[in-house]
Amino acid sequence: MSESSSIQSPLPTVYGSLLITRPPVPATLNKAGANYKSEVAHLEYSPKRAFDEWRRICETIVKCGGDALFAFEECDEKYLDASSLRVDGDGQIYADDSKVALGNISEVQTGRVFTANGPWVHISGKKISAVMQHMLPHRVLETSYYTDLLEAIAKSGGYTLSVTENPHRWEGMADITVVGDKVVLTYAVSGHYDEATTPKSGRSTLAGVTFAADTIGIPESARIYAELIYPHFHGDTVHYGLRNSEGKGLLAHYAGGLWGEGSSQVCETLGAQQILTIGKDDAVEQYAGNSRQVLDGVLVPDKVSDKYQADIEAQGLSCYRVPLFELFGKAGGGPGCATLYMPSNLELPENAPMRFSQQSEAVATRRERLPDKLTVAPEFFEGRSRG
Repeated sequence: MSESSSIQSPLPTVYGSLLITRPPVPATLNKAGANYKSEVAHLEYSPKRAFDEWRRICETIVKCGGDALFAFEECDEKYLDASSLRVDGDGQIYADDSKVALGNISEVQTGRVFTANGPWVHISGKKISAVMQHMLPHRVLETSYYTDLLEAIAKSGGYTLSVTENPHRWEGMADITVVGDKVVLTYAVSGHYDEATTPKSGRSTLAGVTFAADTIGIPESARIYAELIYPHFHGDTVHYGLRNSEGKGLLAHYAGGLWGEGSSQVCETLGAQQILTIGKDDAVEQYAGNSRQVLDGVLVPDKVSDKYQADIEAQGLSCYRVPLFELFGKAGGGPGCATLYMPSNLELPENAPMRFSQQSEAVATRRERLPDKLTVAPEFFEGRSRG
């Protein structure tokens, strides 16, 4: 790709104000244990509280001047309208005191709320192009939600849709961070990523993130490659892209999240003037790197430090703290993990049915149908790998 093609780089349109989200499943638990938060085998969950966290994120996006795009799913229906759910040692799911199984947790897409693991979407004219994520086996079935929703978005906005499969392991936009005219592409290498701990699940690969950047049309000169180190399983647990009130691109960044000299190389390439430092406690314990900017507002995890908030506000931006106790606190994630940017040049009617702002009544109705509690038999987690 020639340097002149950088003029048409997709990077300026990556951060739009419309973001895809996906409501958490009613039968939610930490099934896979694939990150350091979800390695904890919790035995009790609140589906209703998890839904409230998701709803708060969507409401805050709207408050910032954007909108969330989503669809409720037929597969959830059988887990609604019960006061409680329970999961036995074999993964069978029961409602209240019933002895008739509704399904098995192996069939439930428990990680689906993390839509930052979705595709890289680009719009040129009236064509939407998407490079699909290539996830771990237990999350492969999530892909259809994005293709179905993108088809609905394309129809509503008068676009055509083109989808490209990524043949390499790539966990979607959670490993893509745009900073001005540069993009940080994060990935993991076995033995480096988990060098100080036990072997962990595979993450995005160099081949996967390179394929995505090639397909979208990112100039080589705009790319910064960086390796992750445990416990930072995605780039969006290390850093995120900010645009200050004057439109300048910044990287809010935690130096301890990249392997080797990765952080130094990223910071040197961008320059000190484009780095906003995140402290260790904010990054590792509070998921500050998983904040999400929408126009001039920034959604941040509710327990971040006052200093971190002040640093964001010093950029002329407003901070909105969102609760992360149930789903995100237990499973590992935050506002960034739960949202997928659509390009800023996406034009969608104000009354498009997938807009959160158009579904307030349906959202309120769904909440009332969710179980208050889900319990898990300790035997379910016995003998399972939790990393």
